[in-house]
Amino acid sequence: MKYKINAFKVLLLILAVASFTFSAYLHAPYPPDRKPLLDNWGFLYTDVVYGVFIPRFLDIVGSAGVVDSGKIQQYWYNQDAIRSLIFGKFVCPIPYKDYKFEYPPLVAAFWLLSTCTAFWYTYTYIKAPSNALEYVDVVKSYVMPLHFAIQSAIIAVFYALMTIYLYRLSMTINMSRVRILLLFIFPSTLLYLVYNWDVIAATLTVMSLYYLTRECKTCVALSGALIGLATSAKVLPATIALVLIYDLLQKSFRDGRYWRKIYEYVAGFVSSGAVPYIVIAIVSMKGFSDFVNHHLTWYCENCIYMVLINDVFSPVHRVLYLISIVIALLLIMVIEVDSTEKLYKVSFLTLATGTTLNYVFSPQMLLMISPLAVIALPDRLLKSYIIADTANALIMALWFKDAEARSLLAKVLNIPVKYSPQTIDSPVQWFAFVRNFVLLLIIVSMLGEELKLEKRVDM
Repeated sequence: MKYKINAFKVLLLILAVASFTFSAYLHAPYPPDRKPLLDNWGFLYTDVVYGVFIPRFLDIVGSAGVVDSGKIQQYWYNQDAIRSLIFGKFVCPIPYKDYKFEYPPLVAAFWLLSTCTAFWYTYTYIKAPSNALEYVDVVKSYVMPLHFAIQSAIIAVFYALMTIYLYRLSMTINMSRVRILLLFIFPSTLLYLVYNWDVIAATLTVMSLYYLTRECKTCVALSGALIGLATSAKVLPATIALVLIYDLLQKSFRDGRYWRKIYEYVAGFVSSGAVPYIVIAIVSMKGFSDFVNHHLTWYCENCIYMVLINDVFSPVHRVLYLISIVIALLLIMVIEVDSTEKLYKVSFLTLATGTTLNYVFSPQMLLMISPLAVIALPDRLLKSYIIADTANALIMALWFKDAEARSLLAKVLNIPVKYSPQTIDSPVQWFAFVRNFVLLLIIVSMLGEELKLEKRVDM
């Protein structure tokens, strides 16, 4: 039997592998102290290594090999655990319980796997340090690269699942599958894929939507469980579950057959979206409390409200977010999900709104929206989305080059030359504003069109 090669699938595979490989190479922390591309730390930096791992496992020892008790107290609840690692005794520290961890439970599970495996393998088969100075060298040379490799492998698995299920989603509606290829060449995909864990939440969201369109005995429950897992990776996908549960409730009052779907969807969502957070609270209320407080007290990070209040630490940003997101979700809930196309559009609107209006809009968060954008947006809005994605990539590309960018612009503009990427006079924030404004225009345009359609149906 001869097998016909599907050229599109081959191209899809090539682009997926190439984009992942590029992103992984860009951020790989090996060899130790490697120079970033174009001498720009924005291209080397990742939360996987520099944002979370190094503050907890490396910064606690100074350059002279002196253990920094202050740094240990800042992050560690169980100081004996990190001191044991420093002096060559393997232990497996648990996020939330032994040290502060600001990411949701599914990410924590993968983090536990990568950090403990990296330390265990290094200490068992390569080298266990005998003093603090040697600890730094061992961690930089072996533990950190292995941790990054494991995290990269996890991201690769989810990226592969994303590719498969995004292709499957494209088969459920009348759309050009070529659109999917855009995801793999978006500048933000290339820069932020192996950077944080947003692709995990994005993949689980896409999988959840796929099974919600299927007709099988367990599909609805599975869809709820998958969106629950997405919520256990990043909180924002919970907004999709909220909107869809409301839609199912409205249908149930008209047709009692939908009640079973609600029970199955909610049960799946709660089992994987709420229970993991409850487990964290049971294991360590201190760790859970610090996790919640971290997010509730975070500053305005590239948020849309900066043009109104030029103070990143102002609590008013959070108030504006709360007001705007409630209004936006109420408007989205007016749309009845009566087709597969509507399901994708409502899901995009919900997640894009929750992200764009958030008082925290880290650039990697756009990866949660992009898969739904290539599926749900009409051509004219997708072109605008490409502009937003490009501006989003430039945020991190300029973050560590803010002073240099200001210096160049100061020749033609009256701006202060300093390093301050979080203030409104920074080119970094100009690109953040472009991203936010374009996304807001896309949301308003799409939401307006859908609400007009709803009004016509009701007349």
